[in-house]
Parts: sequence; C-alpha cells; structure tokens
Amino acid sequence: MEKYNERESYLLDLNKMLGPKLRKKLPRFVINFLKRRIHQDEANHVIMTVEHYKGVKFFDEALNYLDITYRIRGEEHLATGTDKKYIFVCNHPLGGPEALIIGSIFHRLYGEGFQVPVTPIMANLKPLSEFFTPVNNLSSKQSRDLGERIAKMFTSDQQVVVFPAGLCAKKVKGKVTEMPWKKMFVTQARRYERDVVPVHMSGHNSRWYFFLSKLSKFLGLKINIGMLYLVDELFKQRGNEFVITFGEPIPYTTFDKSKSDREWASEVQERVKALSVGNGCVPNM
Repeated sequence: MEKYNERESYLLDLNKMLGPKLRKKLPRFVINFLKRRIHQDEANHVIMTVEHYKGVKFFDEALNYLDITYRIRGEEHLATGTDKKYIFVCNHPLGGPEALIIGSIFHRLYGEGFQVPVTPIMANLKPLSEFFTPVNNLSSKQSRDLGERIAKMFTSDQQVVVFPAGLCAKKVKGKVTEMPWKKMFVTQARRYERDVVPVHMSGHNSRWYFFLSKLSKFLGLKINIGMLYLVDELFKQRGNEFVITFGEPIPYTTFDKSKSDREWASEVQERVKALSVGNGCVPNM
C-alpha cells in the first residue's frame, strides 16, 4: 500500500503553479476563485481515493469518476501489435475529455507508448504528466525548449497525438467552428516518415465558454480567458458519452510538393470533419 505522503506529492497545487511572485500580486479571493475553477479540491479527492492514482490507469479512473463514456468507430484502421508509429491528428472541440479519452483508448491499444500535447493546466495533472507535453496556448511566448520537446516526441518510439487547431473550437456566427489547422504535423510526418491518422471527437463546450472566448476577442485580449475554465468545462461533461472515430491512415508520402503544407493540413482537416457523419452526434466543427 502506498504511503500517504507519496500520494500527496501528486496533488494539484495552484499555489505552486502560480509561483511566489504571482501569488504576491494576486489577492487571496482571486486565488481561491481560481482554485474552484480548476476544481483543485475535487481533483485531489480523486487522487487520494482512487486505486490507481498515477500512471496510465488513471485515465480510466478519471473517466469513471466523471461518469464519462465513449464509443469507438474505425478501430479496424489501426495497425496494433506492430512497430508502426503514427501521428494521430484530432479536432479540438473540448479541451479536457479528448486527452482523457485518447489516453484510455491508447492505453488499451499501445500500452504506455504515447504522448499528447496539452495545456499547461492539464500538464500539471501530475498523475498523467508523463504522457503530456505542455504547450502554452495562454501566451504567444513559448518556452525555449518547446521545439526540443516536440522533436523528442516525434523521434521517439511512441505514438503521437496532436491537435493541429491549437485552440479549442469557437462559436462563429452561431456555429461551433474548428480553428484552421496549423501545418506542423504535415512537416513532421514527412520529416520523420510517420503516416497520419485522422481522428474525430464529438462534443462541444458550454455557452459560457463560448461567451468568454467572444469577450476576449471583443476586449482585444491576447489570451482567451475561456482557457482558464477548461478544467471547469471538463467537470461539466459529467455523465456524457462521446464518439471517437479513426479514419484510414494517410501515408506520409502523400504530402508531396503538389500542394503547400498549409493546403495539405486544410485537406486533412476536412477529412476529419467528414468522419463526424453517422456518429449520431450533433456536428461540432
């Protein structure tokens, strides 16, 4: 049986995340408000009570706690039990459930051999941090070693899951819309000779999240303040079922010079959008 202090080291701690300088600048009521928004006490309760409080099995523990279920379509397209390494490219409708569901599925398919780029808040979920590569979408400035960490991901023997939109889907003219995909995965697929697997995830965030996103744009803010609510959005998904659909792998040799990498990225994005057809859910892209 694990010692109490070992589990304690995996607890979510906003004070440590903020650092001493920022803690001094923020009023106590603001810090307490943020703790509620990231569900610090509830997340720590899960860590302290579930059987597998760390490692790959925690994905299932977290989903069970939240009563989140999922259905898989297109699993027959994946080559399992081989040394085939893919880049899985997924739409980004939610922010939290994608990471947990993908982690649960990939645990079953590939054991512990996968990496998922996530927001810094999700990356601070220590029980799962070994599977996450933090990408700071709250700022235009990235850490200097981000490129090295990303390169390490693609040169590893692990499966790589990326969200090329970079940000969660927004509501544009009343329609939930995926942001245009960045071309990075196309470049990396060709460079590291990894076939690309399109993945579609159902679902969308709440009206409150979309309101905050629009408010950020209206105020001319450089960051989307809705991002601060993504953990809260995760807990709002309690009891929901999602559908994740895998498409046929796209050979990396497909991405030739007949189109620019940006055009190829847009074409793959359209393939992912098409995967939503017949999943029984309201389209989210």
